[in-house]
Amino acid sequence: MSFKAGNVTLGGESQKQEISSSIPTTHVELSERELEFLLVTVKNGLFKGEYVETLYNLTLKLQKHFVDLRSKNIKL
Repeated sequence: MSFKAGNVTLGGESQKQEISSSIPTTHVELSERELEFLLVTVKNGLFKGEYVETLYNLTLKLQKHFVDLRSKNIKL
């Protein structure tokens, strides 16, 4: 696990740094059924404490995408 700082103090002077992700992002198309499967799998899984924050953030992204996809399908 690594940490990045957005603000570093050296010798009493604050130096702001641009925060950039070291992990490249990729656009993936998932169907409503695939997203639902992943969310149910996460719901039923057991995870160690060191992965809880990462899993929480990932689950939020999946759930948001699922809700957006479902609302688009309802409008059609």
